[in-house]
Amino acid sequence: MCGIIGEFSSSAPLGTPVFSKCDLDLLKHRGPDSEGWYQDQYCMMGFRRLAIIDRMGGQQPLYNEDKTIVLTVNGEIYNHHSIRRALSVNHNLKTKSDGEVLLHSYEEKGLNFLSDINGMFAFAIYDKRNKRLVLCRDRAGKKPLYYRKWHDHYIWSSEIKVLIRLGMPQVNKVALSEYLRFGYVPAPLTMFEGIYKIPAGHMGVIENGQQMRMEQYWSLKFVRDDWNEPVGNVLENTKSELLRLFDSAVESRLESEVPIGFLLSGGVDSASVYASGANYLGNLRSHAFTIGFSDESVDESKRAYDVVAKCGGQHNILNLQQNKADALVEVVSAVEEPVSTDALLPTNEVFSGIAQTNVVTVLAGEGSDEIFAGYNKFKYATPWTKEYSKSFSSPLERYLAHEEFVFARKSERINLLDEDCDSNRFEDMEKEAAELDPLSQMLFFESKLRLPDRINSRLDRLSMLYSIEARAPFMDYHFMEYCSRIPHRLRITPEVDKFILREAMKPRLPESVFKSKKIPFHAPKKWFTKSPLMDVYLSQKAVNDAKLVNPRVVQDYIKLATDRNNHSAAEKVYSLFVLHLWYACMYN
Repeated sequence: MCGIIGEFSSSAPLGTPVFSKCDLDLLKHRGPDSEGWYQDQYCMMGFRRLAIIDRMGGQQPLYNEDKTIVLTVNGEIYNHHSIRRALSVNHNLKTKSDGEVLLHSYEEKGLNFLSDINGMFAFAIYDKRNKRLVLCRDRAGKKPLYYRKWHDHYIWSSEIKVLIRLGMPQVNKVALSEYLRFGYVPAPLTMFEGIYKIPAGHMGVIENGQQMRMEQYWSLKFVRDDWNEPVGNVLENTKSELLRLFDSAVESRLESEVPIGFLLSGGVDSASVYASGANYLGNLRSHAFTIGFSDESVDESKRAYDVVAKCGGQHNILNLQQNKADALVEVVSAVEEPVSTDALLPTNEVFSGIAQTNVVTVLAGEGSDEIFAGYNKFKYATPWTKEYSKSFSSPLERYLAHEEFVFARKSERINLLDEDCDSNRFEDMEKEAAELDPLSQMLFFESKLRLPDRINSRLDRLSMLYSIEARAPFMDYHFMEYCSRIPHRLRITPEVDKFILREAMKPRLPESVFKSKKIPFHAPKKWFTKSPLMDVYLSQKAVNDAKLVNPRVVQDYIKLATDRNNHSAAEKVYSLFVLHLWYACMYN
């Protein structure tokens, strides 16, 4: 796991590159073990390494045999052994590094080389023969990659902080509106004018002196499901295939030359990952990490203890007895874009705790709720609710109707911004979704929007802040493709969410995991409502100075949340708080 930067021009020599080796220090947390550098007339590539596989020999940049192709990659290729065997017939692979297979796969297949690659990655390939640069992000968007047009050149980085060192852009008003609408900014936009992120499942190609063209190489497909398929005749076969693919995804993510651990909350998702991983690793090598809260309404440590007791291994409970809301300043700075979720703090605390041990790689349960319809909002897209047949102006309006921390109605956003800043850039996505049933629409938007740019943004940034690599078996693309075809009647029932996952995992997990009500992974609400940070960053002066939204409207939401104890208004206030805290961190 690493950090990469670079600069490229396909039309004229670079001259003096905009980056120097000292800029790599901004990414040292992503790669504390070593650094690498490549430079010629047209391209500069820098690299910071967190060494996990082939720790002695996998230094980057990596080159093909005649050094006409150069690679820097952040991530892991989980099936590199099988690809390596096939490539070794015609190629001389010089390292045991997983990333090296990308070089020779590209050499053989050109831009179609990712069809056999399974992993999480963000990489840059410089093809000297064709004066071509390829910037790519993995299918689920687990690894980030940002770019910026700088005069006639393109520059890129694993994190925004490197790109804004050259000059702080203005806030992108369209992205601001989208943050209010979604609670994050969907790719390719960022909150910074002129800075973009490669969308999940896409590659950006620059060649022949032309502008970057964006090519989609993968998209998760859903089919219309009218809830007619009987459960009984497919249940056992689905359970069997689901377990086979899931165990394969977990096993492939256990390769590591450094100590490995598991994030274990006590819910069915992380417990499933731990049960499968502990079965492969055994008691001595299985280390679970759980956040424990003194507030029992959000504490899952007892259930997590039951999981370890049944599956074996070592259990590490990281107890949080005090309000850690002040840590949000550092956390929001690390994430670099506003993300309105109250999971930021506990995510940061668990990685902060793991950083005190010798564990460098962890497996996490993220991605399950987005695949198996695990959130409460999905129930509104089922035939047993009144909203199933309700008319909405668009598929996106239906999708966002019950989302948390958002201003879903257009009138709310116009009221805050004093103008309509919405764009039509989701039209093609909505046309594709229009052919689907309501639940499939929601799952489609989850995979396209929320999973890569909210869930994975949080997981990547806060793990790498502490030089820890986080792997997510539920986001294995073979597993995701299979699950996208599972009938809805197996996915969710009137009584239980994630039905098929629970049925498959029942023999492996203790009953307490299934009997308890789902507890979202978040910090206690009182940490924020009683935090002095709210008074600082949502003060009338702070909101006036930022000039992001209408101060009067902000005060109206605060009054509604406090005087009337309105839960929806309180969520909106938290979203505005994160926005202004982000602005203060980045612009002050």
